[in-house]
Amino acid sequence: MVGVVVEEHQALACCSGFRVEAADGVVGVVETPLFPPDAAAPDFLVVRAARRGRIRRPVVTTALVARVDPARRVVVLRARQREIVGLPQHLPFAI
Repeated sequence: MVGVVVEEHQALACCSGFRVEAADGVVGVVETPLFPPDAAAPDFLVVRAARRGRIRRPVVTTALVARVDPARRVVVLRARQREIVGLPQHLPFAI
């Protein structure tokens, strides 16, 4: 079981572009994983979700990840679409 968890963390580290699926359908795609300092595995994922012509970038904790399928390039979450899209957003830095 530990091997599966390690493999999923490794897959999350390079999951940019993976499709993100909630319990009730597709949410969007992983825009980027966010890593804590000096860590090999991310603790959050920024998801690009398009709804009604608007782009939202909710920040999703990796604790919500049910599984990762690197072969299909899919991250499955333990939540509903509305819950994910309603999370706080990752906002770009102003220059």
